[in-house]
Amino acid sequence: MKTYICAAYAGGQGKTTLAQMVYSALKKRELAYKLVAADFTDGTGHSKIGKFFPTKVLELGIGSALASTKTENDANAPLRYWDRFGGLLLTGGAVLDLGANVVPQLVQWAHHRRVAHIMQQRNSPDIDLLVITKPESHSIENVATLVEDVVVGGALPVANIIVVRNAVGGTFDPQAFARVEKAAAGRNLHLIDLPRCTSELWSHLERTYTPVEEALSATENDLAEKFGIEIWSAYAGLMDLRTWADEVYGELNKVGI
Repeated sequence: MKTYICAAYAGGQGKTTLAQMVYSALKKRELAYKLVAADFTDGTGHSKIGKFFPTKVLELGIGSALASTKTENDANAPLRYWDRFGGLLLTGGAVLDLGANVVPQLVQWAHHRRVAHIMQQRNSPDIDLLVITKPESHSIENVATLVEDVVVGGALPVANIIVVRNAVGGTFDPQAFARVEKAAAGRNLHLIDLPRCTSELWSHLERTYTPVEEALSATENDLAEKFGIEIWSAYAGLMDLRTWADEVYGELNKVGI
C-alpha cells in the first residue's frame, strides 16, 4: 500500500481536513492504513489531527526534543529522530499529516539518508504527495516551492503530485498554477478540488474535534444531543455533510484514493 503525505507550506490551508478525508476514503475501501502526524502537539501530546483521532494517530512530533543535542554533542541525533518516519516509507500503508514547520527537517533528513536510493533498492511502496492550497497567490506559490523542495530536489521519490484546491477561500484563477506545472514538469501532476462545506454541523465538528466519518454514521438525534442543537439544524446539517463528503470522496477517487 502507498504512503500518502498531506502537506502545505503554510497554516490554515485545510491540510488536516484533507488528511482526515483521505484516511476516511481509504477506510471506506476497507484498507487498513495507519494515521500519522508530524506536527505541533499541545500539552496533551496530541497534534490537531490527533485530537480528532486520539487513540489512532502515531505522533511523530516536530523534533523539538532535539534541542538538547547540541549539549550532548551528537550531530546525528536529528537524523535518527526522523528515521522512524523512514520506517513508514519502507512499509507504506500510512497517511501522514505533515506540518509546514517539519518539511525542511524531513527534506534534510531524506537527502542525508539517501532515501530515494534506498527506497528504489528495496522496491518500497509508492509515495503520493497531496499539497493543499487556498486561492491566494502566495499560497499557490508555496505549493510550487514545496514541490520543488520535496520532489524536484530529489528528497523523496514521489510517484504522484496531487494539488488540492481548497474552495473555502473562493475561486481559482486557471492560470495560477503555471509555476506549479513548470516545477512538476515530466512528473505525474493532478489537480483536484476540496469543495466548501456549508453544513451547519461543521463548526461543531471543529470545536469538538469530531471526525467527519463519525458524524456521517450518526443520526440527527445523536447529533442534536451531542452538539446541543435543534433537530432541524441537525437533520439539515447531516444531509449537507453527506453531500459534501460524497463530493470529496469523488474527487479523491479521481486520483485512486
